[in-house]
Amino acid sequence: MFWNTTQPLDDLKEQESELQCQNEDDQALIQDENTSPSNREAAEAWMAERNEELTRLRLQFGKR
Repeated sequence: MFWNTTQPLDDLKEQESELQCQNEDDQALIQDENTSPSNREAAEAWMAERNEELTRLRLQFGKR
């Protein structure tokens, strides 16, 4: 997903917060010894995607 540079800063901050919360949830799954290997791999992939989104999002903060 590409971020619209016209989004209000508050919206960007809210998106950042949501992505961070989702990463925290996935990190808990990864660390849970009862999580299946396939679910652990999926959570790791989702986190990687979100981290890329967070990087793009934070670039938007720098442009303001």
